[in-house]
Amino acid sequence: MKPGRTESAEWGRLVEAALRVKETAPWDWMLETDIFGVQDPLRGDIGFVSVMGNLGEHLGVSVYLGARALAAMLELQHLEPQVLQDYPELVIEIPQLQVSFEDRNILGVWDRRLLQRLGVKVRGSQAWPFFQSFRPGYLPWRPEADETRVLATVLEQLEEVAPRARHDQSLLKPGGFGRCLVRIPRKDGTWEDRIKKIPIPERPPINLRWNTDDVKRLESVPCRGEILEVDFFLFPGAIGKRTARPATAYVLLALIQQSDTILCVELMQVTDTLEDMWGQIPGVLLAHLARRGIRPAEILVKHPLLLEILPTVFERVGTRVLENRTLKK
Repeated sequence: MKPGRTESAEWGRLVEAALRVKETAPWDWMLETDIFGVQDPLRGDIGFVSVMGNLGEHLGVSVYLGARALAAMLELQHLEPQVLQDYPELVIEIPQLQVSFEDRNILGVWDRRLLQRLGVKVRGSQAWPFFQSFRPGYLPWRPEADETRVLATVLEQLEEVAPRARHDQSLLKPGGFGRCLVRIPRKDGTWEDRIKKIPIPERPPINLRWNTDDVKRLESVPCRGEILEVDFFLFPGAIGKRTARPATAYVLLALIQQSDTILCVELMQVTDTLEDMWGQIPGVLLAHLARRGIRPAEILVKHPLLLEILPTVFERVGTRVLENRTLKK
């Protein structure tokens, strides 16, 4: 579907800003952790800007939508690289907007037609602007109308901040825990710098849910020493209509180690929030075990989420939950 006139103007503004940023190449002197904020002139929200590509592998700019999203990105940097390789969904679950510069074959038909319609001619590797919106419960998708405006605003402010950061390395390191440079719009359309303390909100709680009857049933089942291997990962495919933003699904997989047989393969989706979906996992697993009359001695997991949410319920039935980085899956 072709965008309307107003939307086309926003896309034109966004593409032009992206190409100027590419020409400036701020990743030559800015690191991914050189963060600054941009306050949205319309809504007042603050997006946090991160420039990627200092090592030359992946050139791009992300804007993390809110302090919680920024915290989630910073938390990922403390994970082992293998965790992100096994669970790439940990990245796409963070609300953000992004432009990256890719080879032509990475872009989809819609993206190439957009550039063609705007009269943009690009050649070479890592030269084609590719715009994506990341939203929990969905695969990355092209930005919607308001998102193009936000991302264009951010890139325009990056054009202002990046050259100054090159000559003044203290600009993006204002000192003090949680302090950050934020670009603030004035009423006359100009912008100003402010150093703001950014309080990081706590992660939303995970409301764990299970059927107490299943617990009682397992408490009466003798433990025969079974070991369960459990993993939770992104389903390798999209759900929904091809013309709409593709939704994601997740797989909860449980395997009985001794017999190498599958206890359950459960497909789960985000219908409200990620935390709401995660809270259902213990109950789903518990129900399958109660139905089969199996009270395992141990549950082995490698996803950090499972290590966090499963012990609460399974310690009630005497089952230990242990980390194992080499599951059979």
